[in-house]
Amino acid sequence: MIKTILVILLGVFFILNGLNHLFNSRTLAEWAETRGLFSPLLMVRISGVLLIFGGISLATGFLMLWGIIGLGIFLVLSSLLIHRFWTVSDREERMIELTHFAKNLAILTELLYLASDL
Repeated sequence: MIKTILVILLGVFFILNGLNHLFNSRTLAEWAETRGLFSPLLMVRISGVLLIFGGISLATGFLMLWGIIGLGIFLVLSSLLIHRFWTVSDREERMIELTHFAKNLAILTELLYLASDL
């Protein structure tokens, strides 16, 4: 029961982040452009849809493996393309990016754990 509630909350986390990507896509695209992301606005919108789909799959249990795969791809790509702490010279910004990178890896680990139970 507790695991189910936690998985639903994780799904809600991804849904809210996906909505943020869609509602604030221009702002996020401007930031993604500074990271050299190809077609930033399109990528932000695609990632928003991917986050919402993955979050709904976790929250409902419907197509959960596909949702986990999509979220895993998002987390790996965003970690390597956006949160490149190793390229940042400003110490404070580097720590922020390192925190986001580590957070993504922790969530990816949780998703892999959930996939192992399917």
